[in-house]
Amino acid sequence: MHDDSIGRRGWIKLVGGAAGAGAALVVARQAGAAPPAAGKGMQAVPWPYAPLDPDATAERAFKGYLEGHCMYGAFDALAGQVADKLGAPYTSFPTRMFTYGAGGVAGWATLCGALNGAAAAFQLLSAKPEPLVDALFRQYEQAALPDWVPASAKFPNVKSVAGSPLCHASISAWCKASGKKAYSPERKERCGVLTASVARHAAIILNAQHAGKAFPVLEDKATAECASCHEKGGTLENTRAKMACGGCHFNLGTKHPAI
Repeated sequence: MHDDSIGRRGWIKLVGGAAGAGAALVVARQAGAAPPAAGKGMQAVPWPYAPLDPDATAERAFKGYLEGHCMYGAFDALAGQVADKLGAPYTSFPTRMFTYGAGGVAGWATLCGALNGAAAAFQLLSAKPEPLVDALFRQYEQAALPDWVPASAKFPNVKSVAGSPLCHASISAWCKASGKKAYSPERKERCGVLTASVARHAAIILNAQHAGKAFPVLEDKATAECASCHEKGGTLENTRAKMACGGCHFNLGTKHPAI
């Protein structure tokens, strides 16, 4: 029984405060860093980070893809592993919310879900997430992926260069390279393997940043040239973006985009 004069909200605050304090002690003891406090303190980022094994991250991402698709697979592989290492309050994070990113957000084929999930993890775990996003997204645009394959994969791996962070462009490029259909079982597995590759690279650069080491950010000279005219301070200044221009705007065989 309790004193009704305290009221329901008062008891929620008391219980929440006690639980948060206990969680804080656990995390501080395990991570050697100040954990997020209960209530408003949990809204602050970043939360403490624990370095991850890239290959274990990739394996978990592939498994996560099979459970909840690309965005969930990438986020769970990164933040989920930190939760396993550090415990509460990380373990209470609703990772299943990230299933919305499947197929470029509910099948809309916009931002690749693996990139979306990794970027969410960067925001949660890094004090400087933007350089990590830049490095990961540019690598996704320019590299031949997937570049890591789990032992449990059923089909031969076919690499392709997306030229864009968009799910639509990535899948179309892979279909052209593989000769397979977009709704084939081979494509479904490919996106799982791609999720694993993305999460693996995300772990590598997160680890590097955490250790104070440099990590590569690939250049895109063609896009930089476009930006000199179309971006902030340019003659036209009629767009704002970092993503490669050629993935959408250039006609085959021409040197300037059709707008």
